[in-house]
Amino acid sequence: MKKNFFKIFFEEWVRIFSTPRLLVILFGVPFFIFAYYTSLMEQGVPTKLPVAILDQDKTPLSRQLGLMLESTATIDLAYYVNSEQEGETLVRKNDAYAFIIIPKNFQKNVFKGNYTSVTCFYNGQYLLSGAIILKDFQTVAQTFMAGVVLETLEQKGLSPDQALGSILPINTDLHVLYNPYTSYNYYLNIAFMPMALQIMVMIMAVYTFGLVLKHRKGKELLEFANDNVYAVIFGKILPYTIIFCALGFLMNALLYYKIGTPLKGSFLGVNLIFFAFVIVLQSVGLFIASITTSFRTALTIGGDYAALAFSFAGYTFPALGMSTFVQYLCYIFPFTSYMRFIVDFAIRGISFNEEQKGYAIGFAIFAILGVIGIPLYNKKLKKGGYDA
Repeated sequence: MKKNFFKIFFEEWVRIFSTPRLLVILFGVPFFIFAYYTSLMEQGVPTKLPVAILDQDKTPLSRQLGLMLESTATIDLAYYVNSEQEGETLVRKNDAYAFIIIPKNFQKNVFKGNYTSVTCFYNGQYLLSGAIILKDFQTVAQTFMAGVVLETLEQKGLSPDQALGSILPINTDLHVLYNPYTSYNYYLNIAFMPMALQIMVMIMAVYTFGLVLKHRKGKELLEFANDNVYAVIFGKILPYTIIFCALGFLMNALLYYKIGTPLKGSFLGVNLIFFAFVIVLQSVGLFIASITTSFRTALTIGGDYAALAFSFAGYTFPALGMSTFVQYLCYIFPFTSYMRFIVDFAIRGISFNEEQKGYAIGFAIFAILGVIGIPLYNKKLKKGGYDA
């Protein structure tokens, strides 16, 4: 068994390094993904997003408000327009992410204590940019008005401390847990990078197991392995397991040491979780290749199944906000268990508990699919390959 296994194992390595297409897929694409996602959100959050402003008051106070808006990290007052229609057009054309209107008599109403409003229109189709522009706009507006009220109270004879106490009678002390810098580089890359890799792992597993069946060389390969299906399966897939585990190690080193994603658990533990994730995905790939009737169908199902995983992982949209049915449906994808395992263990630093045992059981169930696929794959090998 060992002799046959090593022959198949080394032949698969030779096939990988003698096939330029495989080299690009296995090494070129992952390195491009790592570089792309790292540079995409290098600053952590989007900065200096173009915003249009219409200052109908044109007074020192309205200009001061404009300068305060410009000084934020998010807002760049790139367009000073002369009409509401011009500003709305810029937002509709996606030239500006928001449109701010300072009304007439703004300074006069503020000094008299009359009600006045500054309006901000933002594009709700862009959830991230809209949310952070709105946040900075509200912060500036509240700070600006607090400053006006503070100055007014001091003119009436109150001390600075008394005036400040009247404006902010309750002080708030906020602490951001797990992602203290509120960095999207940390938050999204920890999901985007393994998501891209898991698609590759799944497709390569289906491709490796299915290619033999496509060319109807299953019987020949099985005879070469002395009818030992385990030598065929492990000899064919183990090179890819080694490659993807090495890529996973590189990915985790990039995430937690180069990018600086907070790591509360152990680096070794994170890599062991990814190693188990690779094994699980390859087990599912074997199962898919074993139950389908054609190579094209197997690749289609494997690719679609892997690609849908992120949508159901409950990472960017909380699973608790989904219907009960969808909450359970999430667990038909190994990526769900992987991400929740990583967030609990790596980011939150939660030791192995009952909930994480549930994720481990989920991994085990998917691994069992691979075990079920072994006799089915053996049957297809004996048959020669796919019917079509």
